[in-house]
Amino acid sequence: MGKFANQVRAFVDVAKEDMRYVATEAIQDVVEAAQTTQLGVTRGADGFEEGKIPVGLTADLVNSLTSSLNGGGETEGPDGYTTVIANFDLGDSMRFAWPMEYAMRVEHGFTGTDELGRKFNQAGRHFVGANVARFPEFVEARVREVRGK
Repeated sequence: MGKFANQVRAFVDVAKEDMRYVATEAIQDVVEAAQTTQLGVTRGADGFEEGKIPVGLTADLVNSLTSSLNGGGETEGPDGYTTVIANFDLGDSMRFAWPMEYAMRVEHGFTGTDELGRKFNQAGRHFVGANVARFPEFVEARVREVRGK
């Protein structure tokens, strides 16, 4: 193979490495932002910051995070996502979920009466959605890092 072809191949390899870096770091930024905790109402909070996950007496929600790569086995725990992201390659798919039964109520809010007769008027914390919406911001920051090297 000629010198030019080798140069093109080297350029493509660097570009792929940079794309993988931007993708993995921006995805990790989203998950870390979603896992950023704040005091929950069961621990005395009288307000909340949208985009942060509330931590109550047991921290069950933040600890329930599950992560998987390409539909494979799930990694459980609040830091398990790092292993999944570390094994990511361009073209792979990752899944992150908080499977606690009340996770959707915390994310989207709930107004009404539950099955135990308790009345709620709880605003959504949007710890997932608010941070997923920030993905372009995270990508731009990581692209600036790559361009600055």
